Amino acid sequence: MRRRLHRLNVENDFDGKMSMIAALSNHDEAMGATLNERAYQRIREMLMSGRFEPGQKMTIRGLASLLGISPTPVREAVRRLAAEGAIEMAPNRWMKVPLLTAADLRELRDIRVMLEGLATERAVMQVSDESIAEIKGCDRAIVALRGTGDVKAMTTAIHRFHFTIYRAAHMPALLRIVESLWLRTGPHVNLLFPGYTSTERGQLRTMEADIGNAVDYLIVRAETQAAAQ
Repeated sequence: MRRRLHRLNVENDFDGKMSMIAALSNHDEAMGATLNERAYQRIREMLMSGRFEPGQKMTIRGLASLLGISPTPVREAVRRLAAEGAIEMAPNRWMKVPLLTAADLRELRDIRVMLEGLATERAVMQVSDESIAEIKGCDRAIVALRGTGDVKAMTTAIHRFHFTIYRAAHMPALLRIVESLWLRTGPHVNLLFPGYTSTERGQLRTMEADIGNAVDYLIVRAETQAAAQ
């Protein structure tokens, strides 16, 4: 009897340890998934808001240092973003932000004007006073930044202005599509400075003119560079 009780105690202790190990393993997997998603979302946001420039080269270690995390979740995030066309990767492990051609920009301009115009129309129909106040605040921030020379602050403010409006439409499926377009065009907002933003067209705040004129400027720029090569 004593021997049987001892064996039961050993078995129970073993089962308890195995349950603890399983729980820790599940916790580690959950933490890994959370870090991967956090890295993906942060790099994605930086691409959309113009934190990186077209053609800019990046490394896993550089991004990990920038985000303050280990390289492993960054590597997984980069794979996802490369699959979405937001990052170019080569077999020798270099990667960079894609430089869009004039044809790419024309296609994206036409899609953006249509979809972001729809998002704006829907937002106007149901926008709250709180959202209106936030949109006005974003616009004031853009105006205040003009002439400061702080391009990164401007691209971030422009991104915030647009997406404050689009979120007010309460169309999550449309918002995800628009975000995918900004993943590719966001870095190119940097190329609007200082040339385009100093023009009269560059001061326009109407949504269609803001998108169409800005991308038209980028198209001409891309065509000029292609002709010079």
